[in-house]
Amino acid sequence: MQVEKKSQSKVLDRSYVELSLEDRAGKITRKDAIAAVAQEMGVPAESVGIIRMDGQSGTTKVLGKFYVYGSPESKKRIHLRYLGERTLSKEEREKLKQERKKAAAPAAAGAKK
Repeated sequence: MQVEKKSQSKVLDRSYVELSLEDRAGKITRKDAIAAVAQEMGVPAESVGIIRMDGQSGTTKVLGKFYVYGSPESKKRIHLRYLGERTLSKEEREKLKQERKKAAAPAAAGAKK
């Protein structure tokens, strides 16, 4: 793992990190990439948000873009919710979807009255 670019935003309490992962194309999951970045940066995995992972044409190299937040609270406040949902398993996403339906049902019933 090699850090390509790193910059920081003190206003948003996050760092922008681009990493290249050698020989990982098709072998690394989003959760594994987040764990690797957290270990490399020395922060908890809850403070890392993945933006994108791109494979390099003709190689096994993967270029990943991540946001590393100062704390998990600042991540929850700023990071877009759907980006975090991408790392969930299919079962976890389905459970979250059902919970949202249940929460929306009482609100919809109250609006009809």
